[in-house]
Amino acid sequence: MILQFKENEVEKEVARLTKEYDIVRLVDPEECHAFTIGEDNSYEYGPSCYSVWRSTNRCRNCTSLRALKTGMELRKTEVKDGDLYFITSRPIEILRADDTTFSCVIEMIHIERGKGMKRDGHHAVLQDGFDKRAFAETLRMAMQNLPTGVIWFDTEQHCIYANSEAFRLFEVPDDLQELEAILMNWFQEDALRSPEAAIWLQQYERAGAPASFQICRYPLNDGAGAEVGMYFLISDCTQDQKNMDLEHFGTMHDNLTGIYNKYGFYRQARRVMEENPDIPYLMVCLNFGDFKLLNGLYGMTKGNELLMRVGSMMRRHYGTDARTAYGRIRADRFAMLIPEVIFDPDAYLKTVETIMHGLAAIHFDLQIAVGICRVEDNRTPISILCDRAFLAASVLKTQESNGYVWYSEHMMSEKIRDRAILSRFSDALSRGEVQIYLQAQVAADSRRVIPPAMFIPILEEHGKIWQLDYHIWELACSLLKSWQGSEDFADYCISVNISVNDIYYLDLYEVFTHLVDEYKIDPAKLELEITETVFMDKPKEAILLIQRLKEFGFRIAIDDFGSGYSSLSFLKDIQADILKIDMGFLRKTEHQERSRIILRSIVALARELGMPTVVEGVETSQQVHDLSKIGCDIFQGFYFSRPISVADFETRFRAGEIQPLRRKSGAAGNVEEEAEGTEG
Repeated sequence: MILQFKENEVEKEVARLTKEYDIVRLVDPEECHAFTIGEDNSYEYGPSCYSVWRSTNRCRNCTSLRALKTGMELRKTEVKDGDLYFITSRPIEILRADDTTFSCVIEMIHIERGKGMKRDGHHAVLQDGFDKRAFAETLRMAMQNLPTGVIWFDTEQHCIYANSEAFRLFEVPDDLQELEAILMNWFQEDALRSPEAAIWLQQYERAGAPASFQICRYPLNDGAGAEVGMYFLISDCTQDQKNMDLEHFGTMHDNLTGIYNKYGFYRQARRVMEENPDIPYLMVCLNFGDFKLLNGLYGMTKGNELLMRVGSMMRRHYGTDARTAYGRIRADRFAMLIPEVIFDPDAYLKTVETIMHGLAAIHFDLQIAVGICRVEDNRTPISILCDRAFLAASVLKTQESNGYVWYSEHMMSEKIRDRAILSRFSDALSRGEVQIYLQAQVAADSRRVIPPAMFIPILEEHGKIWQLDYHIWELACSLLKSWQGSEDFADYCISVNISVNDIYYLDLYEVFTHLVDEYKIDPAKLELEITETVFMDKPKEAILLIQRLKEFGFRIAIDDFGSGYSSLSFLKDIQADILKIDMGFLRKTEHQERSRIILRSIVALARELGMPTVVEGVETSQQVHDLSKIGCDIFQGFYFSRPISVADFETRFRAGEIQPLRRKSGAAGNVEEEAEGTEG
């Protein structure tokens, strides 16, 4: 479990751990910075790359970044100047003052001095009788043929020996003085002063091109063990470094678009803000609605084409401005940090729309949502700024239109409320706190009033509705099983809804047939309500699914008929059993007579097709009177019954307060679970 601290608790935890470790600090691996939290809860960032040890490619295998990704405490060992660094990376969450959370890592480092390099405590042993002069010549020849450069220095810092590979590496003739002059200018300042063993990587300009050399330094001892100088082993690792640089490029860049990925963007965004502290910045985030739908209908080729075009647009429009950073955060999400003075949101939106319309052979446009967040404090973590901008963009999802939205603080308070609901959702399901509420469908000659209930729409917004739907379906099946053999309820059915998300996440035929088999109920007792929007993406698959469900014995109701744009076509293709008419026809309008004519025609059409009609949203006696005159079969609405709990429903039914329509011989369901569910 990831530990969580309030901002004013973090420094206390760091202070506590400092008693156990040599170095303890907070790091943001996504931005590659160490940071501290000030007394005013401001974030103070240190220099880029928080590594205190030498590493040929720190980012390639950053333990702290992996710990943050996995949520697991990880360990690693590094070497610097002969010392061993034992690093523990512990992921934590900081609860900020605005009630948002910031994920980062506490690094705890223990150092063992002088344990990082092997020091030869043994003496070389030469076989008795072997000529020492011959051995010295053999040793000299062996070093000459080594693929590693070998260079010796005495205590006066004069070069006293170099093998052939050393001269070749530095492209000089066999001249120790010339090689010494090059090395004295090139070596790091303390390279010839410190007697400690060490390893490091250093760049060298060779023939006008940079080369990377790995250097190992060791003390040079005489036969009695006294130090008489030092020697260096130098290897050309230029190609290895190029390979690692390419690998590093891959860890910071998106493979598809070639622009920065999330980690590269976070680090570049931090860098440009540090280099331009006086510039007011904006965080601009772009998101496409229903991007999965594009991939589903046209394959990933079209989706990838769109993403590559957006990446090219960003590179073309903003790539030459050193004050701007941009990248693809994930999937169809892009982010850009840009000076406020040069950003035109209307032009940006128009450019993205042009890209969308330029995709050939697609017959619909994805929603383009742009969120914009002003950077009020440059010390705010980049991930927090992105979250705010994407939160602003999400507001457009409910409007189903292209546009841009500026972030405001009230959005965050609403987001926190949503997160609180989502965080309780799984526990609520497991504890049985989510219940079904029933609303009776009443025949045209009945009158009853039922208390209200609640509905939770927020789960649909956050992609959790399919989990709730499945739970409700299971509760409905369980209730139907309990009604079997009951004198009061055996003939009644329950109607449940199917949402758009259910199509994407579930195999509906498998789910419903499994539930019927598991609870051993008549499938005709579980009425399935669908809307045309559920199946508009894949009509052929939808028709086949409904046919299979009907063949199994389920009854199908078309819900909210008349709310979409292709209702008649949908009615023609989907052979449903019941028609539920959208309550919009009952709302007051300046075209009230036209509305009645359309409603009367729909009822007549349904009768010709042999489909009973259910009119939703009936709230007044006048509506009941008017609907009865035009021949509506079944009423549903607050005038008769608000959704109530199962226990209340059964109690009031037995008391005679509810008289739902009873259809026998497999007729359509007459009790509907209207609300998707509610937390108890």
